[in-house]
Amino acid sequence: METRRIELTEAPCKSLLQKSKMGFTDYHINPYSGCAFGCAFCYVPSLRRFRGQEWETWGRWAQAKTNAAEVLRRELAKVGPEARITIGSATDAWQPAEKQYGITRAILEELALHSNPLSIITRSPLLIRDIPLLERLRDRGGVHVGISLSTFDDCARRVFEPHAPSVIGREHLVRKLLAAEIPTSLFWMPLLPGISDNAPGVAEYLERAAALGITRIVCDLLNYREVLGERYSTLLKRYYELRAVAEGGRNQGRPALSRAALAREIAQQAERLDLRCNVCFS
Repeated sequence: METRRIELTEAPCKSLLQKSKMGFTDYHINPYSGCAFGCAFCYVPSLRRFRGQEWETWGRWAQAKTNAAEVLRRELAKVGPEARITIGSATDAWQPAEKQYGITRAILEELALHSNPLSIITRSPLLIRDIPLLERLRDRGGVHVGISLSTFDDCARRVFEPHAPSVIGREHLVRKLLAAEIPTSLFWMPLLPGISDNAPGVAEYLERAAALGITRIVCDLLNYREVLGERYSTLLKRYYELRAVAEGGRNQGRPALSRAALAREIAQQAERLDLRCNVCFS
C-alpha cells in the first residue's frame, strides 16, 4: 500500500462499548477514531457529513483511545455474556497505529477473559499477529472475522484504496485465518460501480474467493455514491486509464446490471461455486 503521514493523536475515552441498532450485533467497539486507510468509498465520511461533523479530511488523521482496555474491563462487568460484540464498525482496528499502541490487542486480551460472541471487521494483515488470541476467543464465546475486500483487482485497489493493504496481503490473511480454523468471511462491500456490478465482475470475484477456500461472502452496493459525487467518477476514469495501459488498449468498462439482475447473477454464480452469499440488496 502507499504509506503517508497522518495526524496521530491520543485521548482517553469515557466509554468504549457503543450500543448497536444493527441486527447482527449488540455493541460496537472502535479502538481508534479516524482511519489511516481512508478508502474512497468508506461510508463513515458520509455519516459524519450527515451529522454535521467534519468529513473532508477523513483518512488523514487518527486518534488512539489510550485507556480503551481499562474502560472495556469496567463495561464488560455490566453486560451479560450473551451480548454480541463487533470490533471495527467505524475504523480499522488494525490500522498502522495499532503497531505502535497495541490497543486492539489489549482489547482482545480483555475479551478473551469473557464468553461474549465476537465479530471482527478488518482489511489489515496485522491481524495475523493476533491469531493465537482469536483461537482462544473461538474456543470461548466464539469469534468470526470478516475481511473487507471490495475487489480482487489490485489496480482498482490502488485507485480506490491506495493506502489500504494490497489484495495479496489480504489473501495471505485469509489463508492464515482458515489454516487456524478461525471462521472467516469476505465482506464484498461495496461492489464498486463500473467495476464489479456486471456479470463478468461477479464471476471473477466469486471464483477468486472460492479458490481461497472462502465459503461465505457478504455483499452490498455503494448506496451513497451521490455523496462521493465527481470524485468517484474521476477515480473510475483513472481506473479505466490504468487498465487500458495494462491491457494494451481501451478499457471502458462493462455493462452494469440492475440491482435485481445483479442479485440474481450473484446467487447463480454462488450456487455454481458452492458459496453462501448474503446479498444485502435486491
